[in-house]
Amino acid sequence: MQRLIVWLKFIRPSNGLLAAIATIVGMLVAGKFSVVLAVVAPLAVFLICSAGIVLNDIYDLEIDKINSPERPLPSKTVSLREAWLFTILLFAIGNLLAISINYYCFALAILNSFLEFLYARKLKRIALIGNATDSWFAASSFLFGSLALANINFAVVFIMLIAFFANFGRELFGDIEDIEGDKKLGLKTLPILCGIKISRAVASLLILIAVILSFMPIYLKLFNWYYLPTIIMADIVFVVSLFTTPKKNQLLTKIAMLLALIAFVVGVVL
Repeated sequence: MQRLIVWLKFIRPSNGLLAAIATIVGMLVAGKFSVVLAVVAPLAVFLICSAGIVLNDIYDLEIDKINSPERPLPSKTVSLREAWLFTILLFAIGNLLAISINYYCFALAILNSFLEFLYARKLKRIALIGNATDSWFAASSFLFGSLALANINFAVVFIMLIAFFANFGRELFGDIEDIEGDKKLGLKTLPILCGIKISRAVASLLILIAVILSFMPIYLKLFNWYYLPTIIMADIVFVVSLFTTPKKNQLLTKIAMLLALIAFVVGVVL
């Protein structure tokens, strides 16, 4: 039981759960629903997302010794060999589930699995490109849900854009939080290259773009009016997060993203 808790901490399930929920939302917004697919598709996304998290920890071992020494690898709770085997297992099961849905989902799963390796090994260390790649992962969960039903509509595109910009801003705030450890390891994140002030401005702008975009589905009549109160609450949390510390921003933006997911569901279901 104790070992199971260690592995759960390793994959940080809150991230995978948000991606899984986003997949279900993508299905709902696509205008159709299948009980079987509502289990298989989110599970596939959860596993691939979790594999990516473990893979990042493998490549970030030296960074985490400074920034997050309590994590399983730097604390030596889990060996490097165990981490690699766990990653391969998660990717394999996730992609097998994806191909059982359809070829569209399998193609996206293969693409994201490849990008996860590329991101962990190289892209995440490149200013903005790494942040944009990670934000694609967040947005593509909605796409996966709609592809499971082979139906992509304008509403799905909009929620992908909202998720992309919100996560992009959140990622930059995360880079600000990790700036000291990243400097010691010679990384070239935006805060290191341009300073904290400019990075906060760019991160805030990206989140504000997501806030502005969040009103467009109502303007374009893609969602019903029940969507509005919940998305306003999410937007308030997003805006408040801009005036907090980078660490608190990470928590508040995650709460705001959850509220936004609820708003997307309310906007198509009620």
